Amino acid sequence: MRVFLSIFLCLVFLTLGTNPNLAQEATRQITVSEDSDYFGFDLRTEKDVSLDQCKADCLGSPACRAFTYNQSARFCFLKSDFGPLQPFPGAIAGRIVTENAEPDLGVPPTLPFVPNYLKNRAKKFREDLAANSALPTHLGFSALLNSARQNLSSQQIKTMISDYTAALKIDPQNVDVWLELSDAARLQRLAIPSQSSQMTQLATSSALNGYLRSRNAAHRAAALARLAKALAVQGQVRPALTAYKQSLALNDVPAERAVFAKLREKYGFRVVNHTVDSDSRTPRICVQFSEPLQKKTSYESYLSLDGAAPQALDVQDKQICAEGLAHGKRYKIGLRQGLPSTVDEALLSDVALNVYIRDRKPAARFSGNSFVLPSTARRGIPLITINADKADLKLYRIGQRALAPLLNGSRFLQRLGSYEVSDLKGDLAEEIWSGSIDVRPELNKEVVTSIPIDEAVGVREPGIYLLTATPPAALPEQRQEPASQWFLVSDIGLTTFAGASKFNVFARSLDTAKPIANVKLTLLARNNEVLGTATTDEQGKAMFDAGLTRGKDSLAPAVLTALGAEKDFVFLDISKPGFDFSDRGVAGRSVPQGVDVYAWTERGIYRAGETVHVAALARDVSARAVGDLPLTFVFKRPDGVEDRRVIGKGEALGGYAVQLPLTENAKRGTWQVQVFTDPKQAAVATERFLVEDFLPERTDFTITPAQSVLTAAQPVPVTVEGRYLYGAPAAGLTLEGELVVRTTREREGHKGYLFGLASEQGGARQQFPLDNMAALDEAGVSVFDISLQSTRATTRPQSADVIVRLREGSGRAVERTQAIAIKAQATMIGVRPDFEDGQTGENTDAGFSLIAVQPDGSTTSLTNVRWSLVKVERNYQWYRNGSYWRYEAIDLEKKVADGVIDIAAGTPARISTPVGWGRYRLQVETAAADGPATSVNFNAGWFVESKSTETPDGLEIGLDKSGYAAGDIAKLKISPRFAGELLIAIASDRVHETRTVSVPAGGATIDIPVKADWGAGAYVLATLYRPGDAG
Repeated sequence: MRVFLSIFLCLVFLTLGTNPNLAQEATRQITVSEDSDYFGFDLRTEKDVSLDQCKADCLGSPACRAFTYNQSARFCFLKSDFGPLQPFPGAIAGRIVTENAEPDLGVPPTLPFVPNYLKNRAKKFREDLAANSALPTHLGFSALLNSARQNLSSQQIKTMISDYTAALKIDPQNVDVWLELSDAARLQRLAIPSQSSQMTQLATSSALNGYLRSRNAAHRAAALARLAKALAVQGQVRPALTAYKQSLALNDVPAERAVFAKLREKYGFRVVNHTVDSDSRTPRICVQFSEPLQKKTSYESYLSLDGAAPQALDVQDKQICAEGLAHGKRYKIGLRQGLPSTVDEALLSDVALNVYIRDRKPAARFSGNSFVLPSTARRGIPLITINADKADLKLYRIGQRALAPLLNGSRFLQRLGSYEVSDLKGDLAEEIWSGSIDVRPELNKEVVTSIPIDEAVGVREPGIYLLTATPPAALPEQRQEPASQWFLVSDIGLTTFAGASKFNVFARSLDTAKPIANVKLTLLARNNEVLGTATTDEQGKAMFDAGLTRGKDSLAPAVLTALGAEKDFVFLDISKPGFDFSDRGVAGRSVPQGVDVYAWTERGIYRAGETVHVAALARDVSARAVGDLPLTFVFKRPDGVEDRRVIGKGEALGGYAVQLPLTENAKRGTWQVQVFTDPKQAAVATERFLVEDFLPERTDFTITPAQSVLTAAQPVPVTVEGRYLYGAPAAGLTLEGELVVRTTREREGHKGYLFGLASEQGGARQQFPLDNMAALDEAGVSVFDISLQSTRATTRPQSADVIVRLREGSGRAVERTQAIAIKAQATMIGVRPDFEDGQTGENTDAGFSLIAVQPDGSTTSLTNVRWSLVKVERNYQWYRNGSYWRYEAIDLEKKVADGVIDIAAGTPARISTPVGWGRYRLQVETAAADGPATSVNFNAGWFVESKSTETPDGLEIGLDKSGYAAGDIAKLKISPRFAGELLIAIASDRVHETRTVSVPAGGATIDIPVKADWGAGAYVLATLYRPGDAG
């Protein structure tokens, strides 16, 4: 009983002593409610008195807590306690409230640092309390509080909560009771661990509800302190610290400040770890903090390196890295007290670190994913080593008939570890040679050594080879994973064109770029079945029937192999996607197969009860009308359920017209109509339309900026011209709108390139109201200025939308938007990844193209551009909180590669660097503190398709006319970067004809006779091959 009593006494102290600095003498006052009654708890009755006399009698009686005054009878019923307020016409109910003289602070501000789920839980607690009819009603407010305190001391938790909530239902605005309940719940969490979670939730919700009802500084500070305690108990340390700060700002209670200081020292802004990136070319030491760092603060004055200022610092999120260090040296890192963060906290004390940067670990790697070695040149594979005097080599061969299973998996062209190599050896590969190569190492530098392949391979056999290299290790446990390189030696290069009727293959010499005849081609399926064979002619061309390439599942084509003279062998993985011509002037929908159907509705939106009219045209591949072909029109509701089917016969020149009468209760939303030649096959056309309750617009207007580019230097006049749809000017109608500025990562004219830092908030928008918009004049015209205001600092490009709303007479707004470009302030660096969707394969080379773009959009040159590849690893800081272990997520950044590159004005610079599984960020920046910077986040470890090659692949061509008739001569102009052999293919949905032409470096003009059987819309596909012996 002694323990329980001490808990109760502590509770009473906390509840009654919340305001030692702000407490002022409390006064008893009356709050009244008309047409109401406090039933029961009569103390005595005063007859024939006025309302003022009744109030005075209650205030003068220490035992009086409330009263009910009957106006007609002039009776005053004094109450010793009060319960819930009851309706009673003609009566006035009043109760005693104790208030101090503190000023009213008004409605408390929101607490953005509190998680929404906690706010929602507190709101639900209030709502449940108001709706709970099972709470005790036989006791008054004061009796309920006394009962709650007694039940607390006797550990009757359920009854205690019931008493407190019943008291709060009577007086839900009583802040002291909310805080008393929060204290009681939090203390009971310690006394009864089995109910810890329930009591913690109750303590948090009660503190939040007390805060929402606080009107003075004392109550608000006490509520925030209770909230801080409850948040800290459940591991919400950062919100708890913020709550303590706000509480102490209102009322600096020494006891609360002591608790805050202890919590701040243990869980506030602090150093949590340090790491050493010792395996990069330029090592660095990084210090990780518990909170993000300020972006615009110069941290050089807060960090010392061997007692002096560091040469270079890299500040990213929660990390500071000292750069420009050396391997094999020890450094003393000093962090000065006061180092700031973004959470309005600074480092409490100096931190000293003594860190040693070891030499780089012995490592070996190959460069690039290219795997074909020319058979005529000196054959060697470059091996890049670091701090290794030799490398152990092993050579494996996968035979020709094992290629399909190899390509079906995910191991080809991947860097394989020892386990993957062992599995490959057990399934598909044969070890044909092993040995070692001596290397002349230079301490901590990359050394390139050429591995002579002919000595290892000997007599070449058809198939693919895998070479592995492993640097030696001093101890078995230090042995590293091998580097791996796929390769084969061949003089054959293959090109394929897939058409509607034939699958065309072209074989060329990699050495001379000339066609190769008598090459035996074999088409293999995924299940290793031979689908077909063919042999190239004098033009190096062979054809397979297109049907052989249309197999599904295991019979889908997988590999095309080629075997030439003297066992010259090569293969092509044809399961990969073909070349994307969308950036070469070929875009839009796919070429139709068989019948091409174009369908449309006469408008895009309908009301329920109206009739939807759908029309369609059917054409063959030569654009001739297809008649007497039944088409099935399937209408689907917004929920995807089929509504009905209509058969169109197409009797008039391949034209179709069907109707869908909508019912009055037709589902609102997006409907769709699908057109089928065979309902069991895919739809040949799809059209969507809306069914909505709508009123058409009665006005229209245009937005015309005076300039196409918005700058910070001067405003741009914008003209709005409005009219009614029946023609009259929309005179007198009012305008409203805003200028919306947003960031983007792309710039016009530089497709695929990303600009700015990835760490910035994506798509951040700023909205500036347009307050200077006059109503339309008699001519329906209004002119106003737009200007750039104080936009946020950003490294990304910006664009703006001028959004204007014209208010019709009914009050409905008609909205239009006009985009306007924002001129960049300085040169930007653009980075284009060679992979899509921010994902590249594991153990591959991640490639990037770099350009520098001036404010006017033209490219320029930049020298000494620094780049670094950072691997982001998530670690967890574990700590003990009471009887529980908790953790805090910490992202550690490790530099894995870096370098310096020059960007030319006309040609993108290239970066290619190997990556393993994980999260990465490529950072590119200049040395200037205010210079351009761009970063790109990406993941490695999922299989993706490469979309770039290692060499520029754009060929400049042009025709002398925009259109030709059959019999004309089309003149094709070629402007190459080098001399070579040109393959010209005339193609539509099939290859009509091909020819090979030798083109000098200065270019050539080629005459092409136009033939009638090509049909409309044929393309010229020009591919220029440079001989391998050209260098």
